[in-house]
Amino acid sequence: MLKNIVKLEHTVNDKVFQLICDNDSPLECLKEALFQFQKYVGQIEDNVRLQQEKAKAEAEAKSSEETKIEPIQA
Repeated sequence: MLKNIVKLEHTVNDKVFQLICDNDSPLECLKEALFQFQKYVGQIEDNVRLQQEKAKAEAEAKSSEETKIEPIQA
């Protein structure tokens, strides 16, 4: 089966990004697909940020435990 498609291509920082869709795709559907892609990328960014904050909090907690000075009881 042969099918006509549309390929949009854009280069950012020497990386090539491509969007391929049916040539008769309605604009409303294309906009919704792009929105869903952005939503997905946003979720990945949120997860990465949460993991970094968690790691930072754990490192700070560990650091404060290591520097804690307890009095010597005789």
